[in-house]
Amino acid sequence: MAQLAQLKKRINEEIPLTRALGVTFSDYTGTSIIARAPLAPNYNHHGTGFGGSLYAVAVTAAWSLLELWLEERNLMGRVVIQSGTMDYGLPVSNDFHARCTLPPENDMLRFARSVERRGKGRVCLESTVFVDERGSAFPAATFSGRFVVLKSEQAMAGPGVGKTQ
Repeated sequence: MAQLAQLKKRINEEIPLTRALGVTFSDYTGTSIIARAPLAPNYNHHGTGFGGSLYAVAVTAAWSLLELWLEERNLMGRVVIQSGTMDYGLPVSNDFHARCTLPPENDMLRFARSVERRGKGRVCLESTVFVDERGSAFPAATFSGRFVVLKSEQAMAGPGVGKTQ
């Protein structure tokens, strides 16, 4: 739990939007994570979850999982989202959470080798947004995105240095 508290503090400082969304973390297993958010600061004019908030929490779950996974392997680099889409299936009428699970281990090992050898790697991640109601959770939306990791040496050099994406 200390690891998740440290992650929350870090993202609240580095990504202020997460503080405004009320994001917290739970259930980190090494291969999956849950990012939680209350409906109160994230509703729209219909009183349901604002699509942009749902997207941001889903991206935060994926980004955070990848950050923790890299950290555990001492692969320091800059994690950025390259592209993403969101499919909204149900209105979110209560507090919600996004669960992200890593792809199969072989895909992640291939990704790690790319980061180590080429200084850059790409991985596709999915997060499912669930509505929390009466002790149950119902899937409401699905995020799919491609993330790029630039190894620390390239990340420190800034944009335009090294190979293009």
